[in-house]
Amino acid sequence: MSRFSSRALVLALLFTSTSAFAGSQWVEARTVLNTCGYFSTAQAEVTLTYRNDDLPWGTSVFLIYGWGGSTFDWAPAPQTVEVPAVAPYHWGTKVTSVIRARSSTEYTSINYVWKVVLPDGHEFYEKGNGSTYGYYAANFSQVPMPCTNTAGTFIGTPTPLIITTVVKD
Repeated sequence: MSRFSSRALVLALLFTSTSAFAGSQWVEARTVLNTCGYFSTAQAEVTLTYRNDDLPWGTSVFLIYGWGGSTFDWAPAPQTVEVPAVAPYHWGTKVTSVIRARSSTEYTSINYVWKVVLPDGHEFYEKGNGSTYGYYAANFSQVPMPCTNTAGTFIGTPTPLIITTVVKD
């Protein structure tokens, strides 16, 4: 094997191994005002789905998330939930929160990381970048917000959100 072909083989193996566990994801949200009066508490329901066809059976997936706004990234504090399998190689969950209230901060995004635990106990974090404290962010500030007089009832079809990666070292 020539020196050039051996380097090409090494590069091909490197690209294959680093992308072997790359997953895809979808995020959708619905928001609602809890009353139709002067001031209302607003809520968001966010559905997150993670897909990775390269993971072995027995893999566990966790969602580590917090709510973001103009001056903070992870409020009130990061939460971790185990994400159930919803189909082969697909994991999904819904999270809800009050995103605006009379005397509280307004949340405009969900910030999150997928924690993947393989059957042998090895774990990795799917966050879209190689930075130390990086994460995904999905902004729901432009999602339609109808009002309802029934608290906790979400109206309408979920809106797909654009997912961005945030680099933080």
